[in-house]
Amino acid sequence: MSLLIPEWGPEKWRDLPENPLVEPPGGPSPGNVIGDPQIILPGEYDEHWHMLAWSKGRIYHLKSYDGIHWEYLGALPFSGGLPYIYKEDDVWYLFYTKYDDKSNTKICMRESEDLKDWSEERVLLKPELPWELEGRRKQVRNPCLIRIGDVYRLYYSGGTIWLEDCGYEEPKYVSFAEAEDIYGPYERYGKPILRPDPEIPYRNFGAGALKVYRWHWEYLGLNNGIYKDEDRRSRSAICLLVSLDGVKWVDAPFNPIISPTTGWKNALVYQLDLVLNYEGRTIIYYNARQGWREGVERIGASILIENS
Repeated sequence: MSLLIPEWGPEKWRDLPENPLVEPPGGPSPGNVIGDPQIILPGEYDEHWHMLAWSKGRIYHLKSYDGIHWEYLGALPFSGGLPYIYKEDDVWYLFYTKYDDKSNTKICMRESEDLKDWSEERVLLKPELPWELEGRRKQVRNPCLIRIGDVYRLYYSGGTIWLEDCGYEEPKYVSFAEAEDIYGPYERYGKPILRPDPEIPYRNFGAGALKVYRWHWEYLGLNNGIYKDEDRRSRSAICLLVSLDGVKWVDAPFNPIISPTTGWKNALVYQLDLVLNYEGRTIIYYNARQGWREGVERIGASILIENS
């Protein structure tokens, strides 16, 4: 069986004219951010669109009637960041990154039946392997869970690289761990499946993070690689990857598909969620950064124009 790469080149994606859709809590003052959107579609929770997103140690819940105009409902009653939401048997499982006072991290999980009352925190992964411990800060982060038969596969980022012009770290590698029970224990694959590559201009500094989706008989990956541009400025862009097994990934030849441009996304384009063919629309929600050090991050979206 051969790989099928969707014809989703950069010319097929259009920014929504309403972009940016979500400003950070407290407004667009220097250093304020909102990012890592997770989308819940109408009919999955109630008749509205819902979003979970992260800002400065808190996960926020937002609501929309159309997926474009969003209102804040408030923060979840615990600290955490970089969320991923997964639903199974009418239970919502929230995977998230937990920071300590040194910005070292671990991956945790809570569950809820109503997105309001949450279970106690479970720790799933801590940085342990040598490559997970690389960098100024010791991190595993950016969880993404998919189910493959009876196995739960938890993709995550590990290790860090330092963005000097931004003043913070980003992930260096991507790997995964698997468990037969959603609560774990999760057994690591043990080595990175994505890593920085000097031969790949949009992933020449760090692997960033990976979101994985089932598509036909294969897997789609959306990766925000971290790179240095020709002027040595830190950058990130969204790239499309495909895989038959979710382990060995092939980059689409037209990457990246969504890149920094101007205005609210003039520096870096980051983490995301994919709405795949909902009422005939395929949309990527993502956060982007305007400026580098003390930059502002907002959430926007790009829609796939199939006939372009």
